[in-house]
Amino acid sequence: MSRLNFSVFLIAVVLYLFCSGITMRDRVLIDSLHRIENNALVQPTDKMLFEGAMTGMIQELNHSLNDPFSAYIPFSKQKEYEENLDNRFDGIGIVYREDPIQKESEIIYPILNSPAHKAGIRSGDKLLRVNGKETKGLTFREVSELFKSDPKQKIELAILPYDKTEPVEFSVSRAPIFRDSVEGDGIDAQGNRIFYLADNPKIAYLRITSFSDRTAIEVRRALKQISEKNAQSLILDLRDNPGGYVAVCVEIAGFFLQPTPQQDTIVSTKSHDGTTKTVYRLNQQTPICSLPMVALIDGESASAAEILSAALQDYGRATIVGVRSFGKGTVQEIVHLPLNSGTLQLTDASYWRPSNRNIHRNQNAQESDSWGVTPDSEGLLPIPDIQRYATFQIRERRSNFIAEKHEHLLEDFLRRLPDEIREVQTLQKKMSNETISEEEPFVLQGQPPYFDPQLDKAIEILK
Repeated sequence: MSRLNFSVFLIAVVLYLFCSGITMRDRVLIDSLHRIENNALVQPTDKMLFEGAMTGMIQELNHSLNDPFSAYIPFSKQKEYEENLDNRFDGIGIVYREDPIQKESEIIYPILNSPAHKAGIRSGDKLLRVNGKETKGLTFREVSELFKSDPKQKIELAILPYDKTEPVEFSVSRAPIFRDSVEGDGIDAQGNRIFYLADNPKIAYLRITSFSDRTAIEVRRALKQISEKNAQSLILDLRDNPGGYVAVCVEIAGFFLQPTPQQDTIVSTKSHDGTTKTVYRLNQQTPICSLPMVALIDGESASAAEILSAALQDYGRATIVGVRSFGKGTVQEIVHLPLNSGTLQLTDASYWRPSNRNIHRNQNAQESDSWGVTPDSEGLLPIPDIQRYATFQIRERRSNFIAEKHEHLLEDFLRRLPDEIREVQTLQKKMSNETISEEEPFVLQGQPPYFDPQLDKAIEILK
C-alpha cells in the first residue's frame, strides 16, 4: 500500500469513527499509530503498522477470547487462502507424503488430468529430486518449499517409478489445478470415479472431502451416476471433512431432504445476543436422491459437514455412524478490505440445528452438553487413533487409485503398514517423552478390502 493510499485509508477510518461517535480510546490508537510512524528509531512501513495492528487484534480474539477461527489474511497470502477454500491451486498436481520408514517422498497419487498425471507420473512412484535438489531425508514441508520456484519455469523432477530400478527425468509445467471434493471407491480405466463399493455394488459410496464452490455440482453428477447404476442404498462419508461454504452445504442438503408441514429449516444462525440472524430453508423441489442412507462422521467432521449430518439426523433421513463430530459451529464473515489490505475473517454468529440445538463446542463445554453431532445409538463406534490413521491411509488410496491397475499397490501398502504403524508410534512417544517399550504387533481391525470398522457398521445397517 503506497503512503498516499494509506493516508487516504486512514483519513477514511478517522472520518468514519468521527461520524459514528469516536471514543477517546480510538483517538489514542490513531495518535499512537502516527507517533510510531513518525518517531520510531527503526522506521516501520505503513504496511507493517497496518498488518501488525490487524494481527494483534485478531490474536486477542484467538487467545484471550478463545476464538481460533477469526483470522487476518495479509494481501500477500490472500491468493493461497482463496485457493484453499475453493480446492484449487497452481501446481503440477501430485499428492505425496514422507514415508516414515524409508524417509523418502512417496507419491500417493497424481490428481486426475493434472500436468503430473498427463506426464505419466503415477501412484507409488518415488520423488527423488526437485529442481536438482535431493528429497531424501527432507520433511514434507521442506519438500514443499522446493516447488516454490519461478511460476513461469518448468519444474524438473527425478522420479523412480514403482517397481523400477532406474529413475526417470520429467520436466513439468504448472497449471491451474481443480481438485475434486467428491470421491468414491476408486477410479475406472477411463478416469471416471466409481461411486459404489467394490464388494457391495448395490451400495453407493460418496465421500465429500470439503465444501468448495464446485462441490454441489460434483455431488449432483455423482448422484446421477448412482441412479444410473440402480444402487439400493447410499453411504455418505463426511469423515475428516473440515467444512467450507455453508451455501453449498445447504444446496446439497436439498438433494436429500424434503420440507414437511412442521419443518423446513436446514440451519439457522444466531448473533452474540441470541437473536436469529439467518435461517436457511429447504425449497419445495423433490429431492434427487431418496435412497436409504448412512452418514459417516468423526472428530474431524466440522462446520458444514456438521450442518449437513445434523440436518440428515434431525429429519430422520440418515443413520449417523462413527463418533461425535468436532463441534465447530460458528460463522465467519469474510470481509475483503479495501486498497489490497488483505482479508478479515471474523466470527460473528453461531450455527443451530433444525431441532434448534447448538452445534458449537464452547471453551468450557462438557461431554454431557449439547454440541456437535452425536451418532445414533446403533451407529456409535469409536476406534483407536492408530487404527484411524491406518484406515485413513487405506481410504485415501482406495479413493484415488485406478482400481484395475493399482490393486497391487494397495496390497504392497498393507504389507508395509504394520512396520509403518510401529514407526509412527515410536515417533509419537519420542515427541511426548514417553518411554519406548516393545509394542504388540499391530493388527488391522475391520473386514477386507477396506479395514474400516465404521464403514463395516454402515454396510451392516444398510443390509
